[in-house]
Amino acid sequence: MAKYTENVAVDKPFADAWRGVHGALVAYNWNIVTVRDNTFFLRERMSLTTMLWRNPCRFAVHVRREDDDRTQIFLVGSTLGFGPLPKGRVRRVAEILKGQLLGALAQMPQANQTP
Repeated sequence: MAKYTENVAVDKPFADAWRGVHGALVAYNWNIVTVRDNTFFLRERMSLTTMLWRNPCRFAVHVRREDDDRTQIFLVGSTLGFGPLPKGRVRRVAEILKGQLLGALAQMPQANQTP
């Protein structure tokens, strides 16, 4: 099984980061399998034809409060298979997911700013 792990620190309070992560996952049409505590369990959406020749990636996105103004986001991804092809694929999909999450969090207004 090919695996990928990464953690990212963001300068957002926990509640804002959690809402931003949830909003990004919904906006980018990720298949949210379940949500447990502060962890989103995802599966990559694929068409029937692409599922015939590759396996979907699965991710756990854990949001953890570090302090009042900082939050850690942990990405843990995996896909079936071994070797460089599945490993490279799970890395590419994880980079796409990370970019979507960070982009959504960057667009959120700061809590103490007035519009």
